[in-house]
Amino acid sequence: MDRSFPWATWSLMLAPVTIVLHELGHLLVARAVGFPNPTLHFNSVDPGTAAGLPPAALGLATLAGPLVSAALALGACAWIFWRAASPWATALAVTAASRFVVGVPYTIVNVGAWLIGSQLAPPEFDEYKAGVALAWSGDALLAGTSLIPVVVFWTVNRRLRAGERAAAWSGLLIGTTVGWAIWLLGAGPALLP
Repeated sequence: MDRSFPWATWSLMLAPVTIVLHELGHLLVARAVGFPNPTLHFNSVDPGTAAGLPPAALGLATLAGPLVSAALALGACAWIFWRAASPWATALAVTAASRFVVGVPYTIVNVGAWLIGSQLAPPEFDEYKAGVALAWSGDALLAGTSLIPVVVFWTVNRRLRAGERAAAWSGLLIGTTVGWAIWLLGAGPALLP
């Protein structure tokens, strides 16, 4: 049996779970801060009408999803660091952190643009939009969450035995990618249009 199979299997199963939990974070906080009719979709939450709500309400609802993903990734890292780099824990850390990977290149390019006195167009990332709505720096919030994949990579790599790293990482990356694809291209739209 291929040594990457357990890592891939756990990642494949947990990728959709982390996506749904991220979106449920948005939904539950949107309801808690007063949005009357938020709607859960397979890859987003429509908070509905914001009439009469302060901008911070939208900011909190927007920030809730990334906070859930960060808690899952960092909680799994704590387990890995103090207990063991088991396939389920590493898969949870990697799949939850995969949500933040797209912010890393944006942040790097944005810092380069800032150093030469320029600025990129505002991105559509949750963290950026939440920062703006909460009157914080969207760029700083996005840069902060871009560190989560770095923490996950460091923690997982540190705790995996040298002889299992290649198999584990190949399984984690393949399983996460396939799990995202299955959810976004098929299962998600079928279950939560």
